[in-house]
Amino acid sequence: MQALRSSKFTDFLKNISAFKIVFIFNLFLQSFIFLDAACCVVDALILIWSLFFLKKAFLKSSRAKTGFVGEKLAIFFIISCLITAFVHVNVDFPRSILFEILMILYYSVCIFIFYGSYESFNKKKFSKETTIVFKLISFFNTVCVFISFVFILLRKQIVFSGEIIKGEPFRYIAGIYSVTGVQRFTGFYENPNIAAFCSVISLIFLHMLAKKREFFKDFSKWPKRALFLLFAGLNLLALILSDSLSSLLFLTIYLVLVLFNRYVSFKYLNTKQKLKNFFIFAINTFLAVCILMFARQSIQESASNVINNISLDSSSGNISNVNFGRLVYRIGDGNGRLELWAQAIKMFRNNPILGIGISNINYYSKLYFGSSYGVQFPNFHNGYISILTCYGIFGALIFIILLFKITFRLLSVLLKNISGRCLGVFPNIAACIVAYLVYAVSEKTVLSEINIMGVFFWLMLGYAFMFIKFYINEEAPVQSICV
Repeated sequence: MQALRSSKFTDFLKNISAFKIVFIFNLFLQSFIFLDAACCVVDALILIWSLFFLKKAFLKSSRAKTGFVGEKLAIFFIISCLITAFVHVNVDFPRSILFEILMILYYSVCIFIFYGSYESFNKKKFSKETTIVFKLISFFNTVCVFISFVFILLRKQIVFSGEIIKGEPFRYIAGIYSVTGVQRFTGFYENPNIAAFCSVISLIFLHMLAKKREFFKDFSKWPKRALFLLFAGLNLLALILSDSLSSLLFLTIYLVLVLFNRYVSFKYLNTKQKLKNFFIFAINTFLAVCILMFARQSIQESASNVINNISLDSSSGNISNVNFGRLVYRIGDGNGRLELWAQAIKMFRNNPILGIGISNINYYSKLYFGSSYGVQFPNFHNGYISILTCYGIFGALIFIILLFKITFRLLSVLLKNISGRCLGVFPNIAACIVAYLVYAVSEKTVLSEINIMGVFFWLMLGYAFMFIKFYINEEAPVQSICV
């Protein structure tokens, strides 16, 4: 019995799908207050675990003639990051170089495991993993959103603050995030932006589960539809009340692209049918944009009135009267991205070739802008500017070429096949990737931090190319692709 358990545990450790599920769910849990510190410790253990798969990936790349799309560029990018790290090795040694190596290991996991591992998957493993990941995050997030709403009705807000080991201070805001002129839903998430992002990916995963017919597949038609509307409604409300314009834009672009594929694309040769479908597409797009963008304020006002009228606590924390929404405010209050990006560009202009390294943002911000000011965030809230500033022209150019090659291949496959066959969730995954690339302009994404916002992109890229490998390249029957 002991030998059998040991064998199962060994098999688990060697299972790359299990690794991906554990890592992404841990990063998801890291988005919640009081869990971030514990999940960071688990991150370190998981990154050690990743060395087993990375070793196999690099050995394979050195022996095989073919690999994943952009494999050589990915290796060059990792090498450029290492060069930058050792150029700045004297900055806050050894903390800085150790953190830089940790981040480069994380980059390798994103690119070579979450994206590049599609070459070593089989169809059954792919289908099972996608269903598990979609359900795990969307269902768990919906439950967390529901509990957060119940908490807001009971208390509105609680501020947790104190000190942890070695006097390190902590401060968490649960319920409604509030600063001067700002009230946003944050629930039990670390901040409203993360709450919004988790709601967006939950909505996307719920949509894909429905398209795969995996959303409560054992339920009858109407209970299934009611549950789907409930789950989607809770996540959409959380997104709107968190008041993240970037996440709203993310979801809006995704919906527009999905609707375009559904009603327009290139499927119909008849002119009358094309015009009819384009009209339906235009109406649906208008309604979706109105709900997500133009109706945002009215939904926030209605939710504010409901909470004010039925809340059991009239005054809680810094909030006596709930009024979801926010005004334009200073960078120190959490906005001011244009000023932040200008600071990043100044750092880049002083270190244009190899950049400053991601671990040295604080050091160079104090050097260039003064110790009393510096930059207000340890990240530039722009995935592309972050790479440009941290790894210079050399690293950024390699990365942009890598991204272009991947997206060009992805979209060329989509456009080539979209007119002749049903592609299941593949167009949804492609729409999600394109929408994310726009979202990355105003958030800490792609490779900015060790969090779910970054890994999500590489996970979806891997799924897109797995779908190409197992369904499109194999010329599978239409009905098997649609499921």
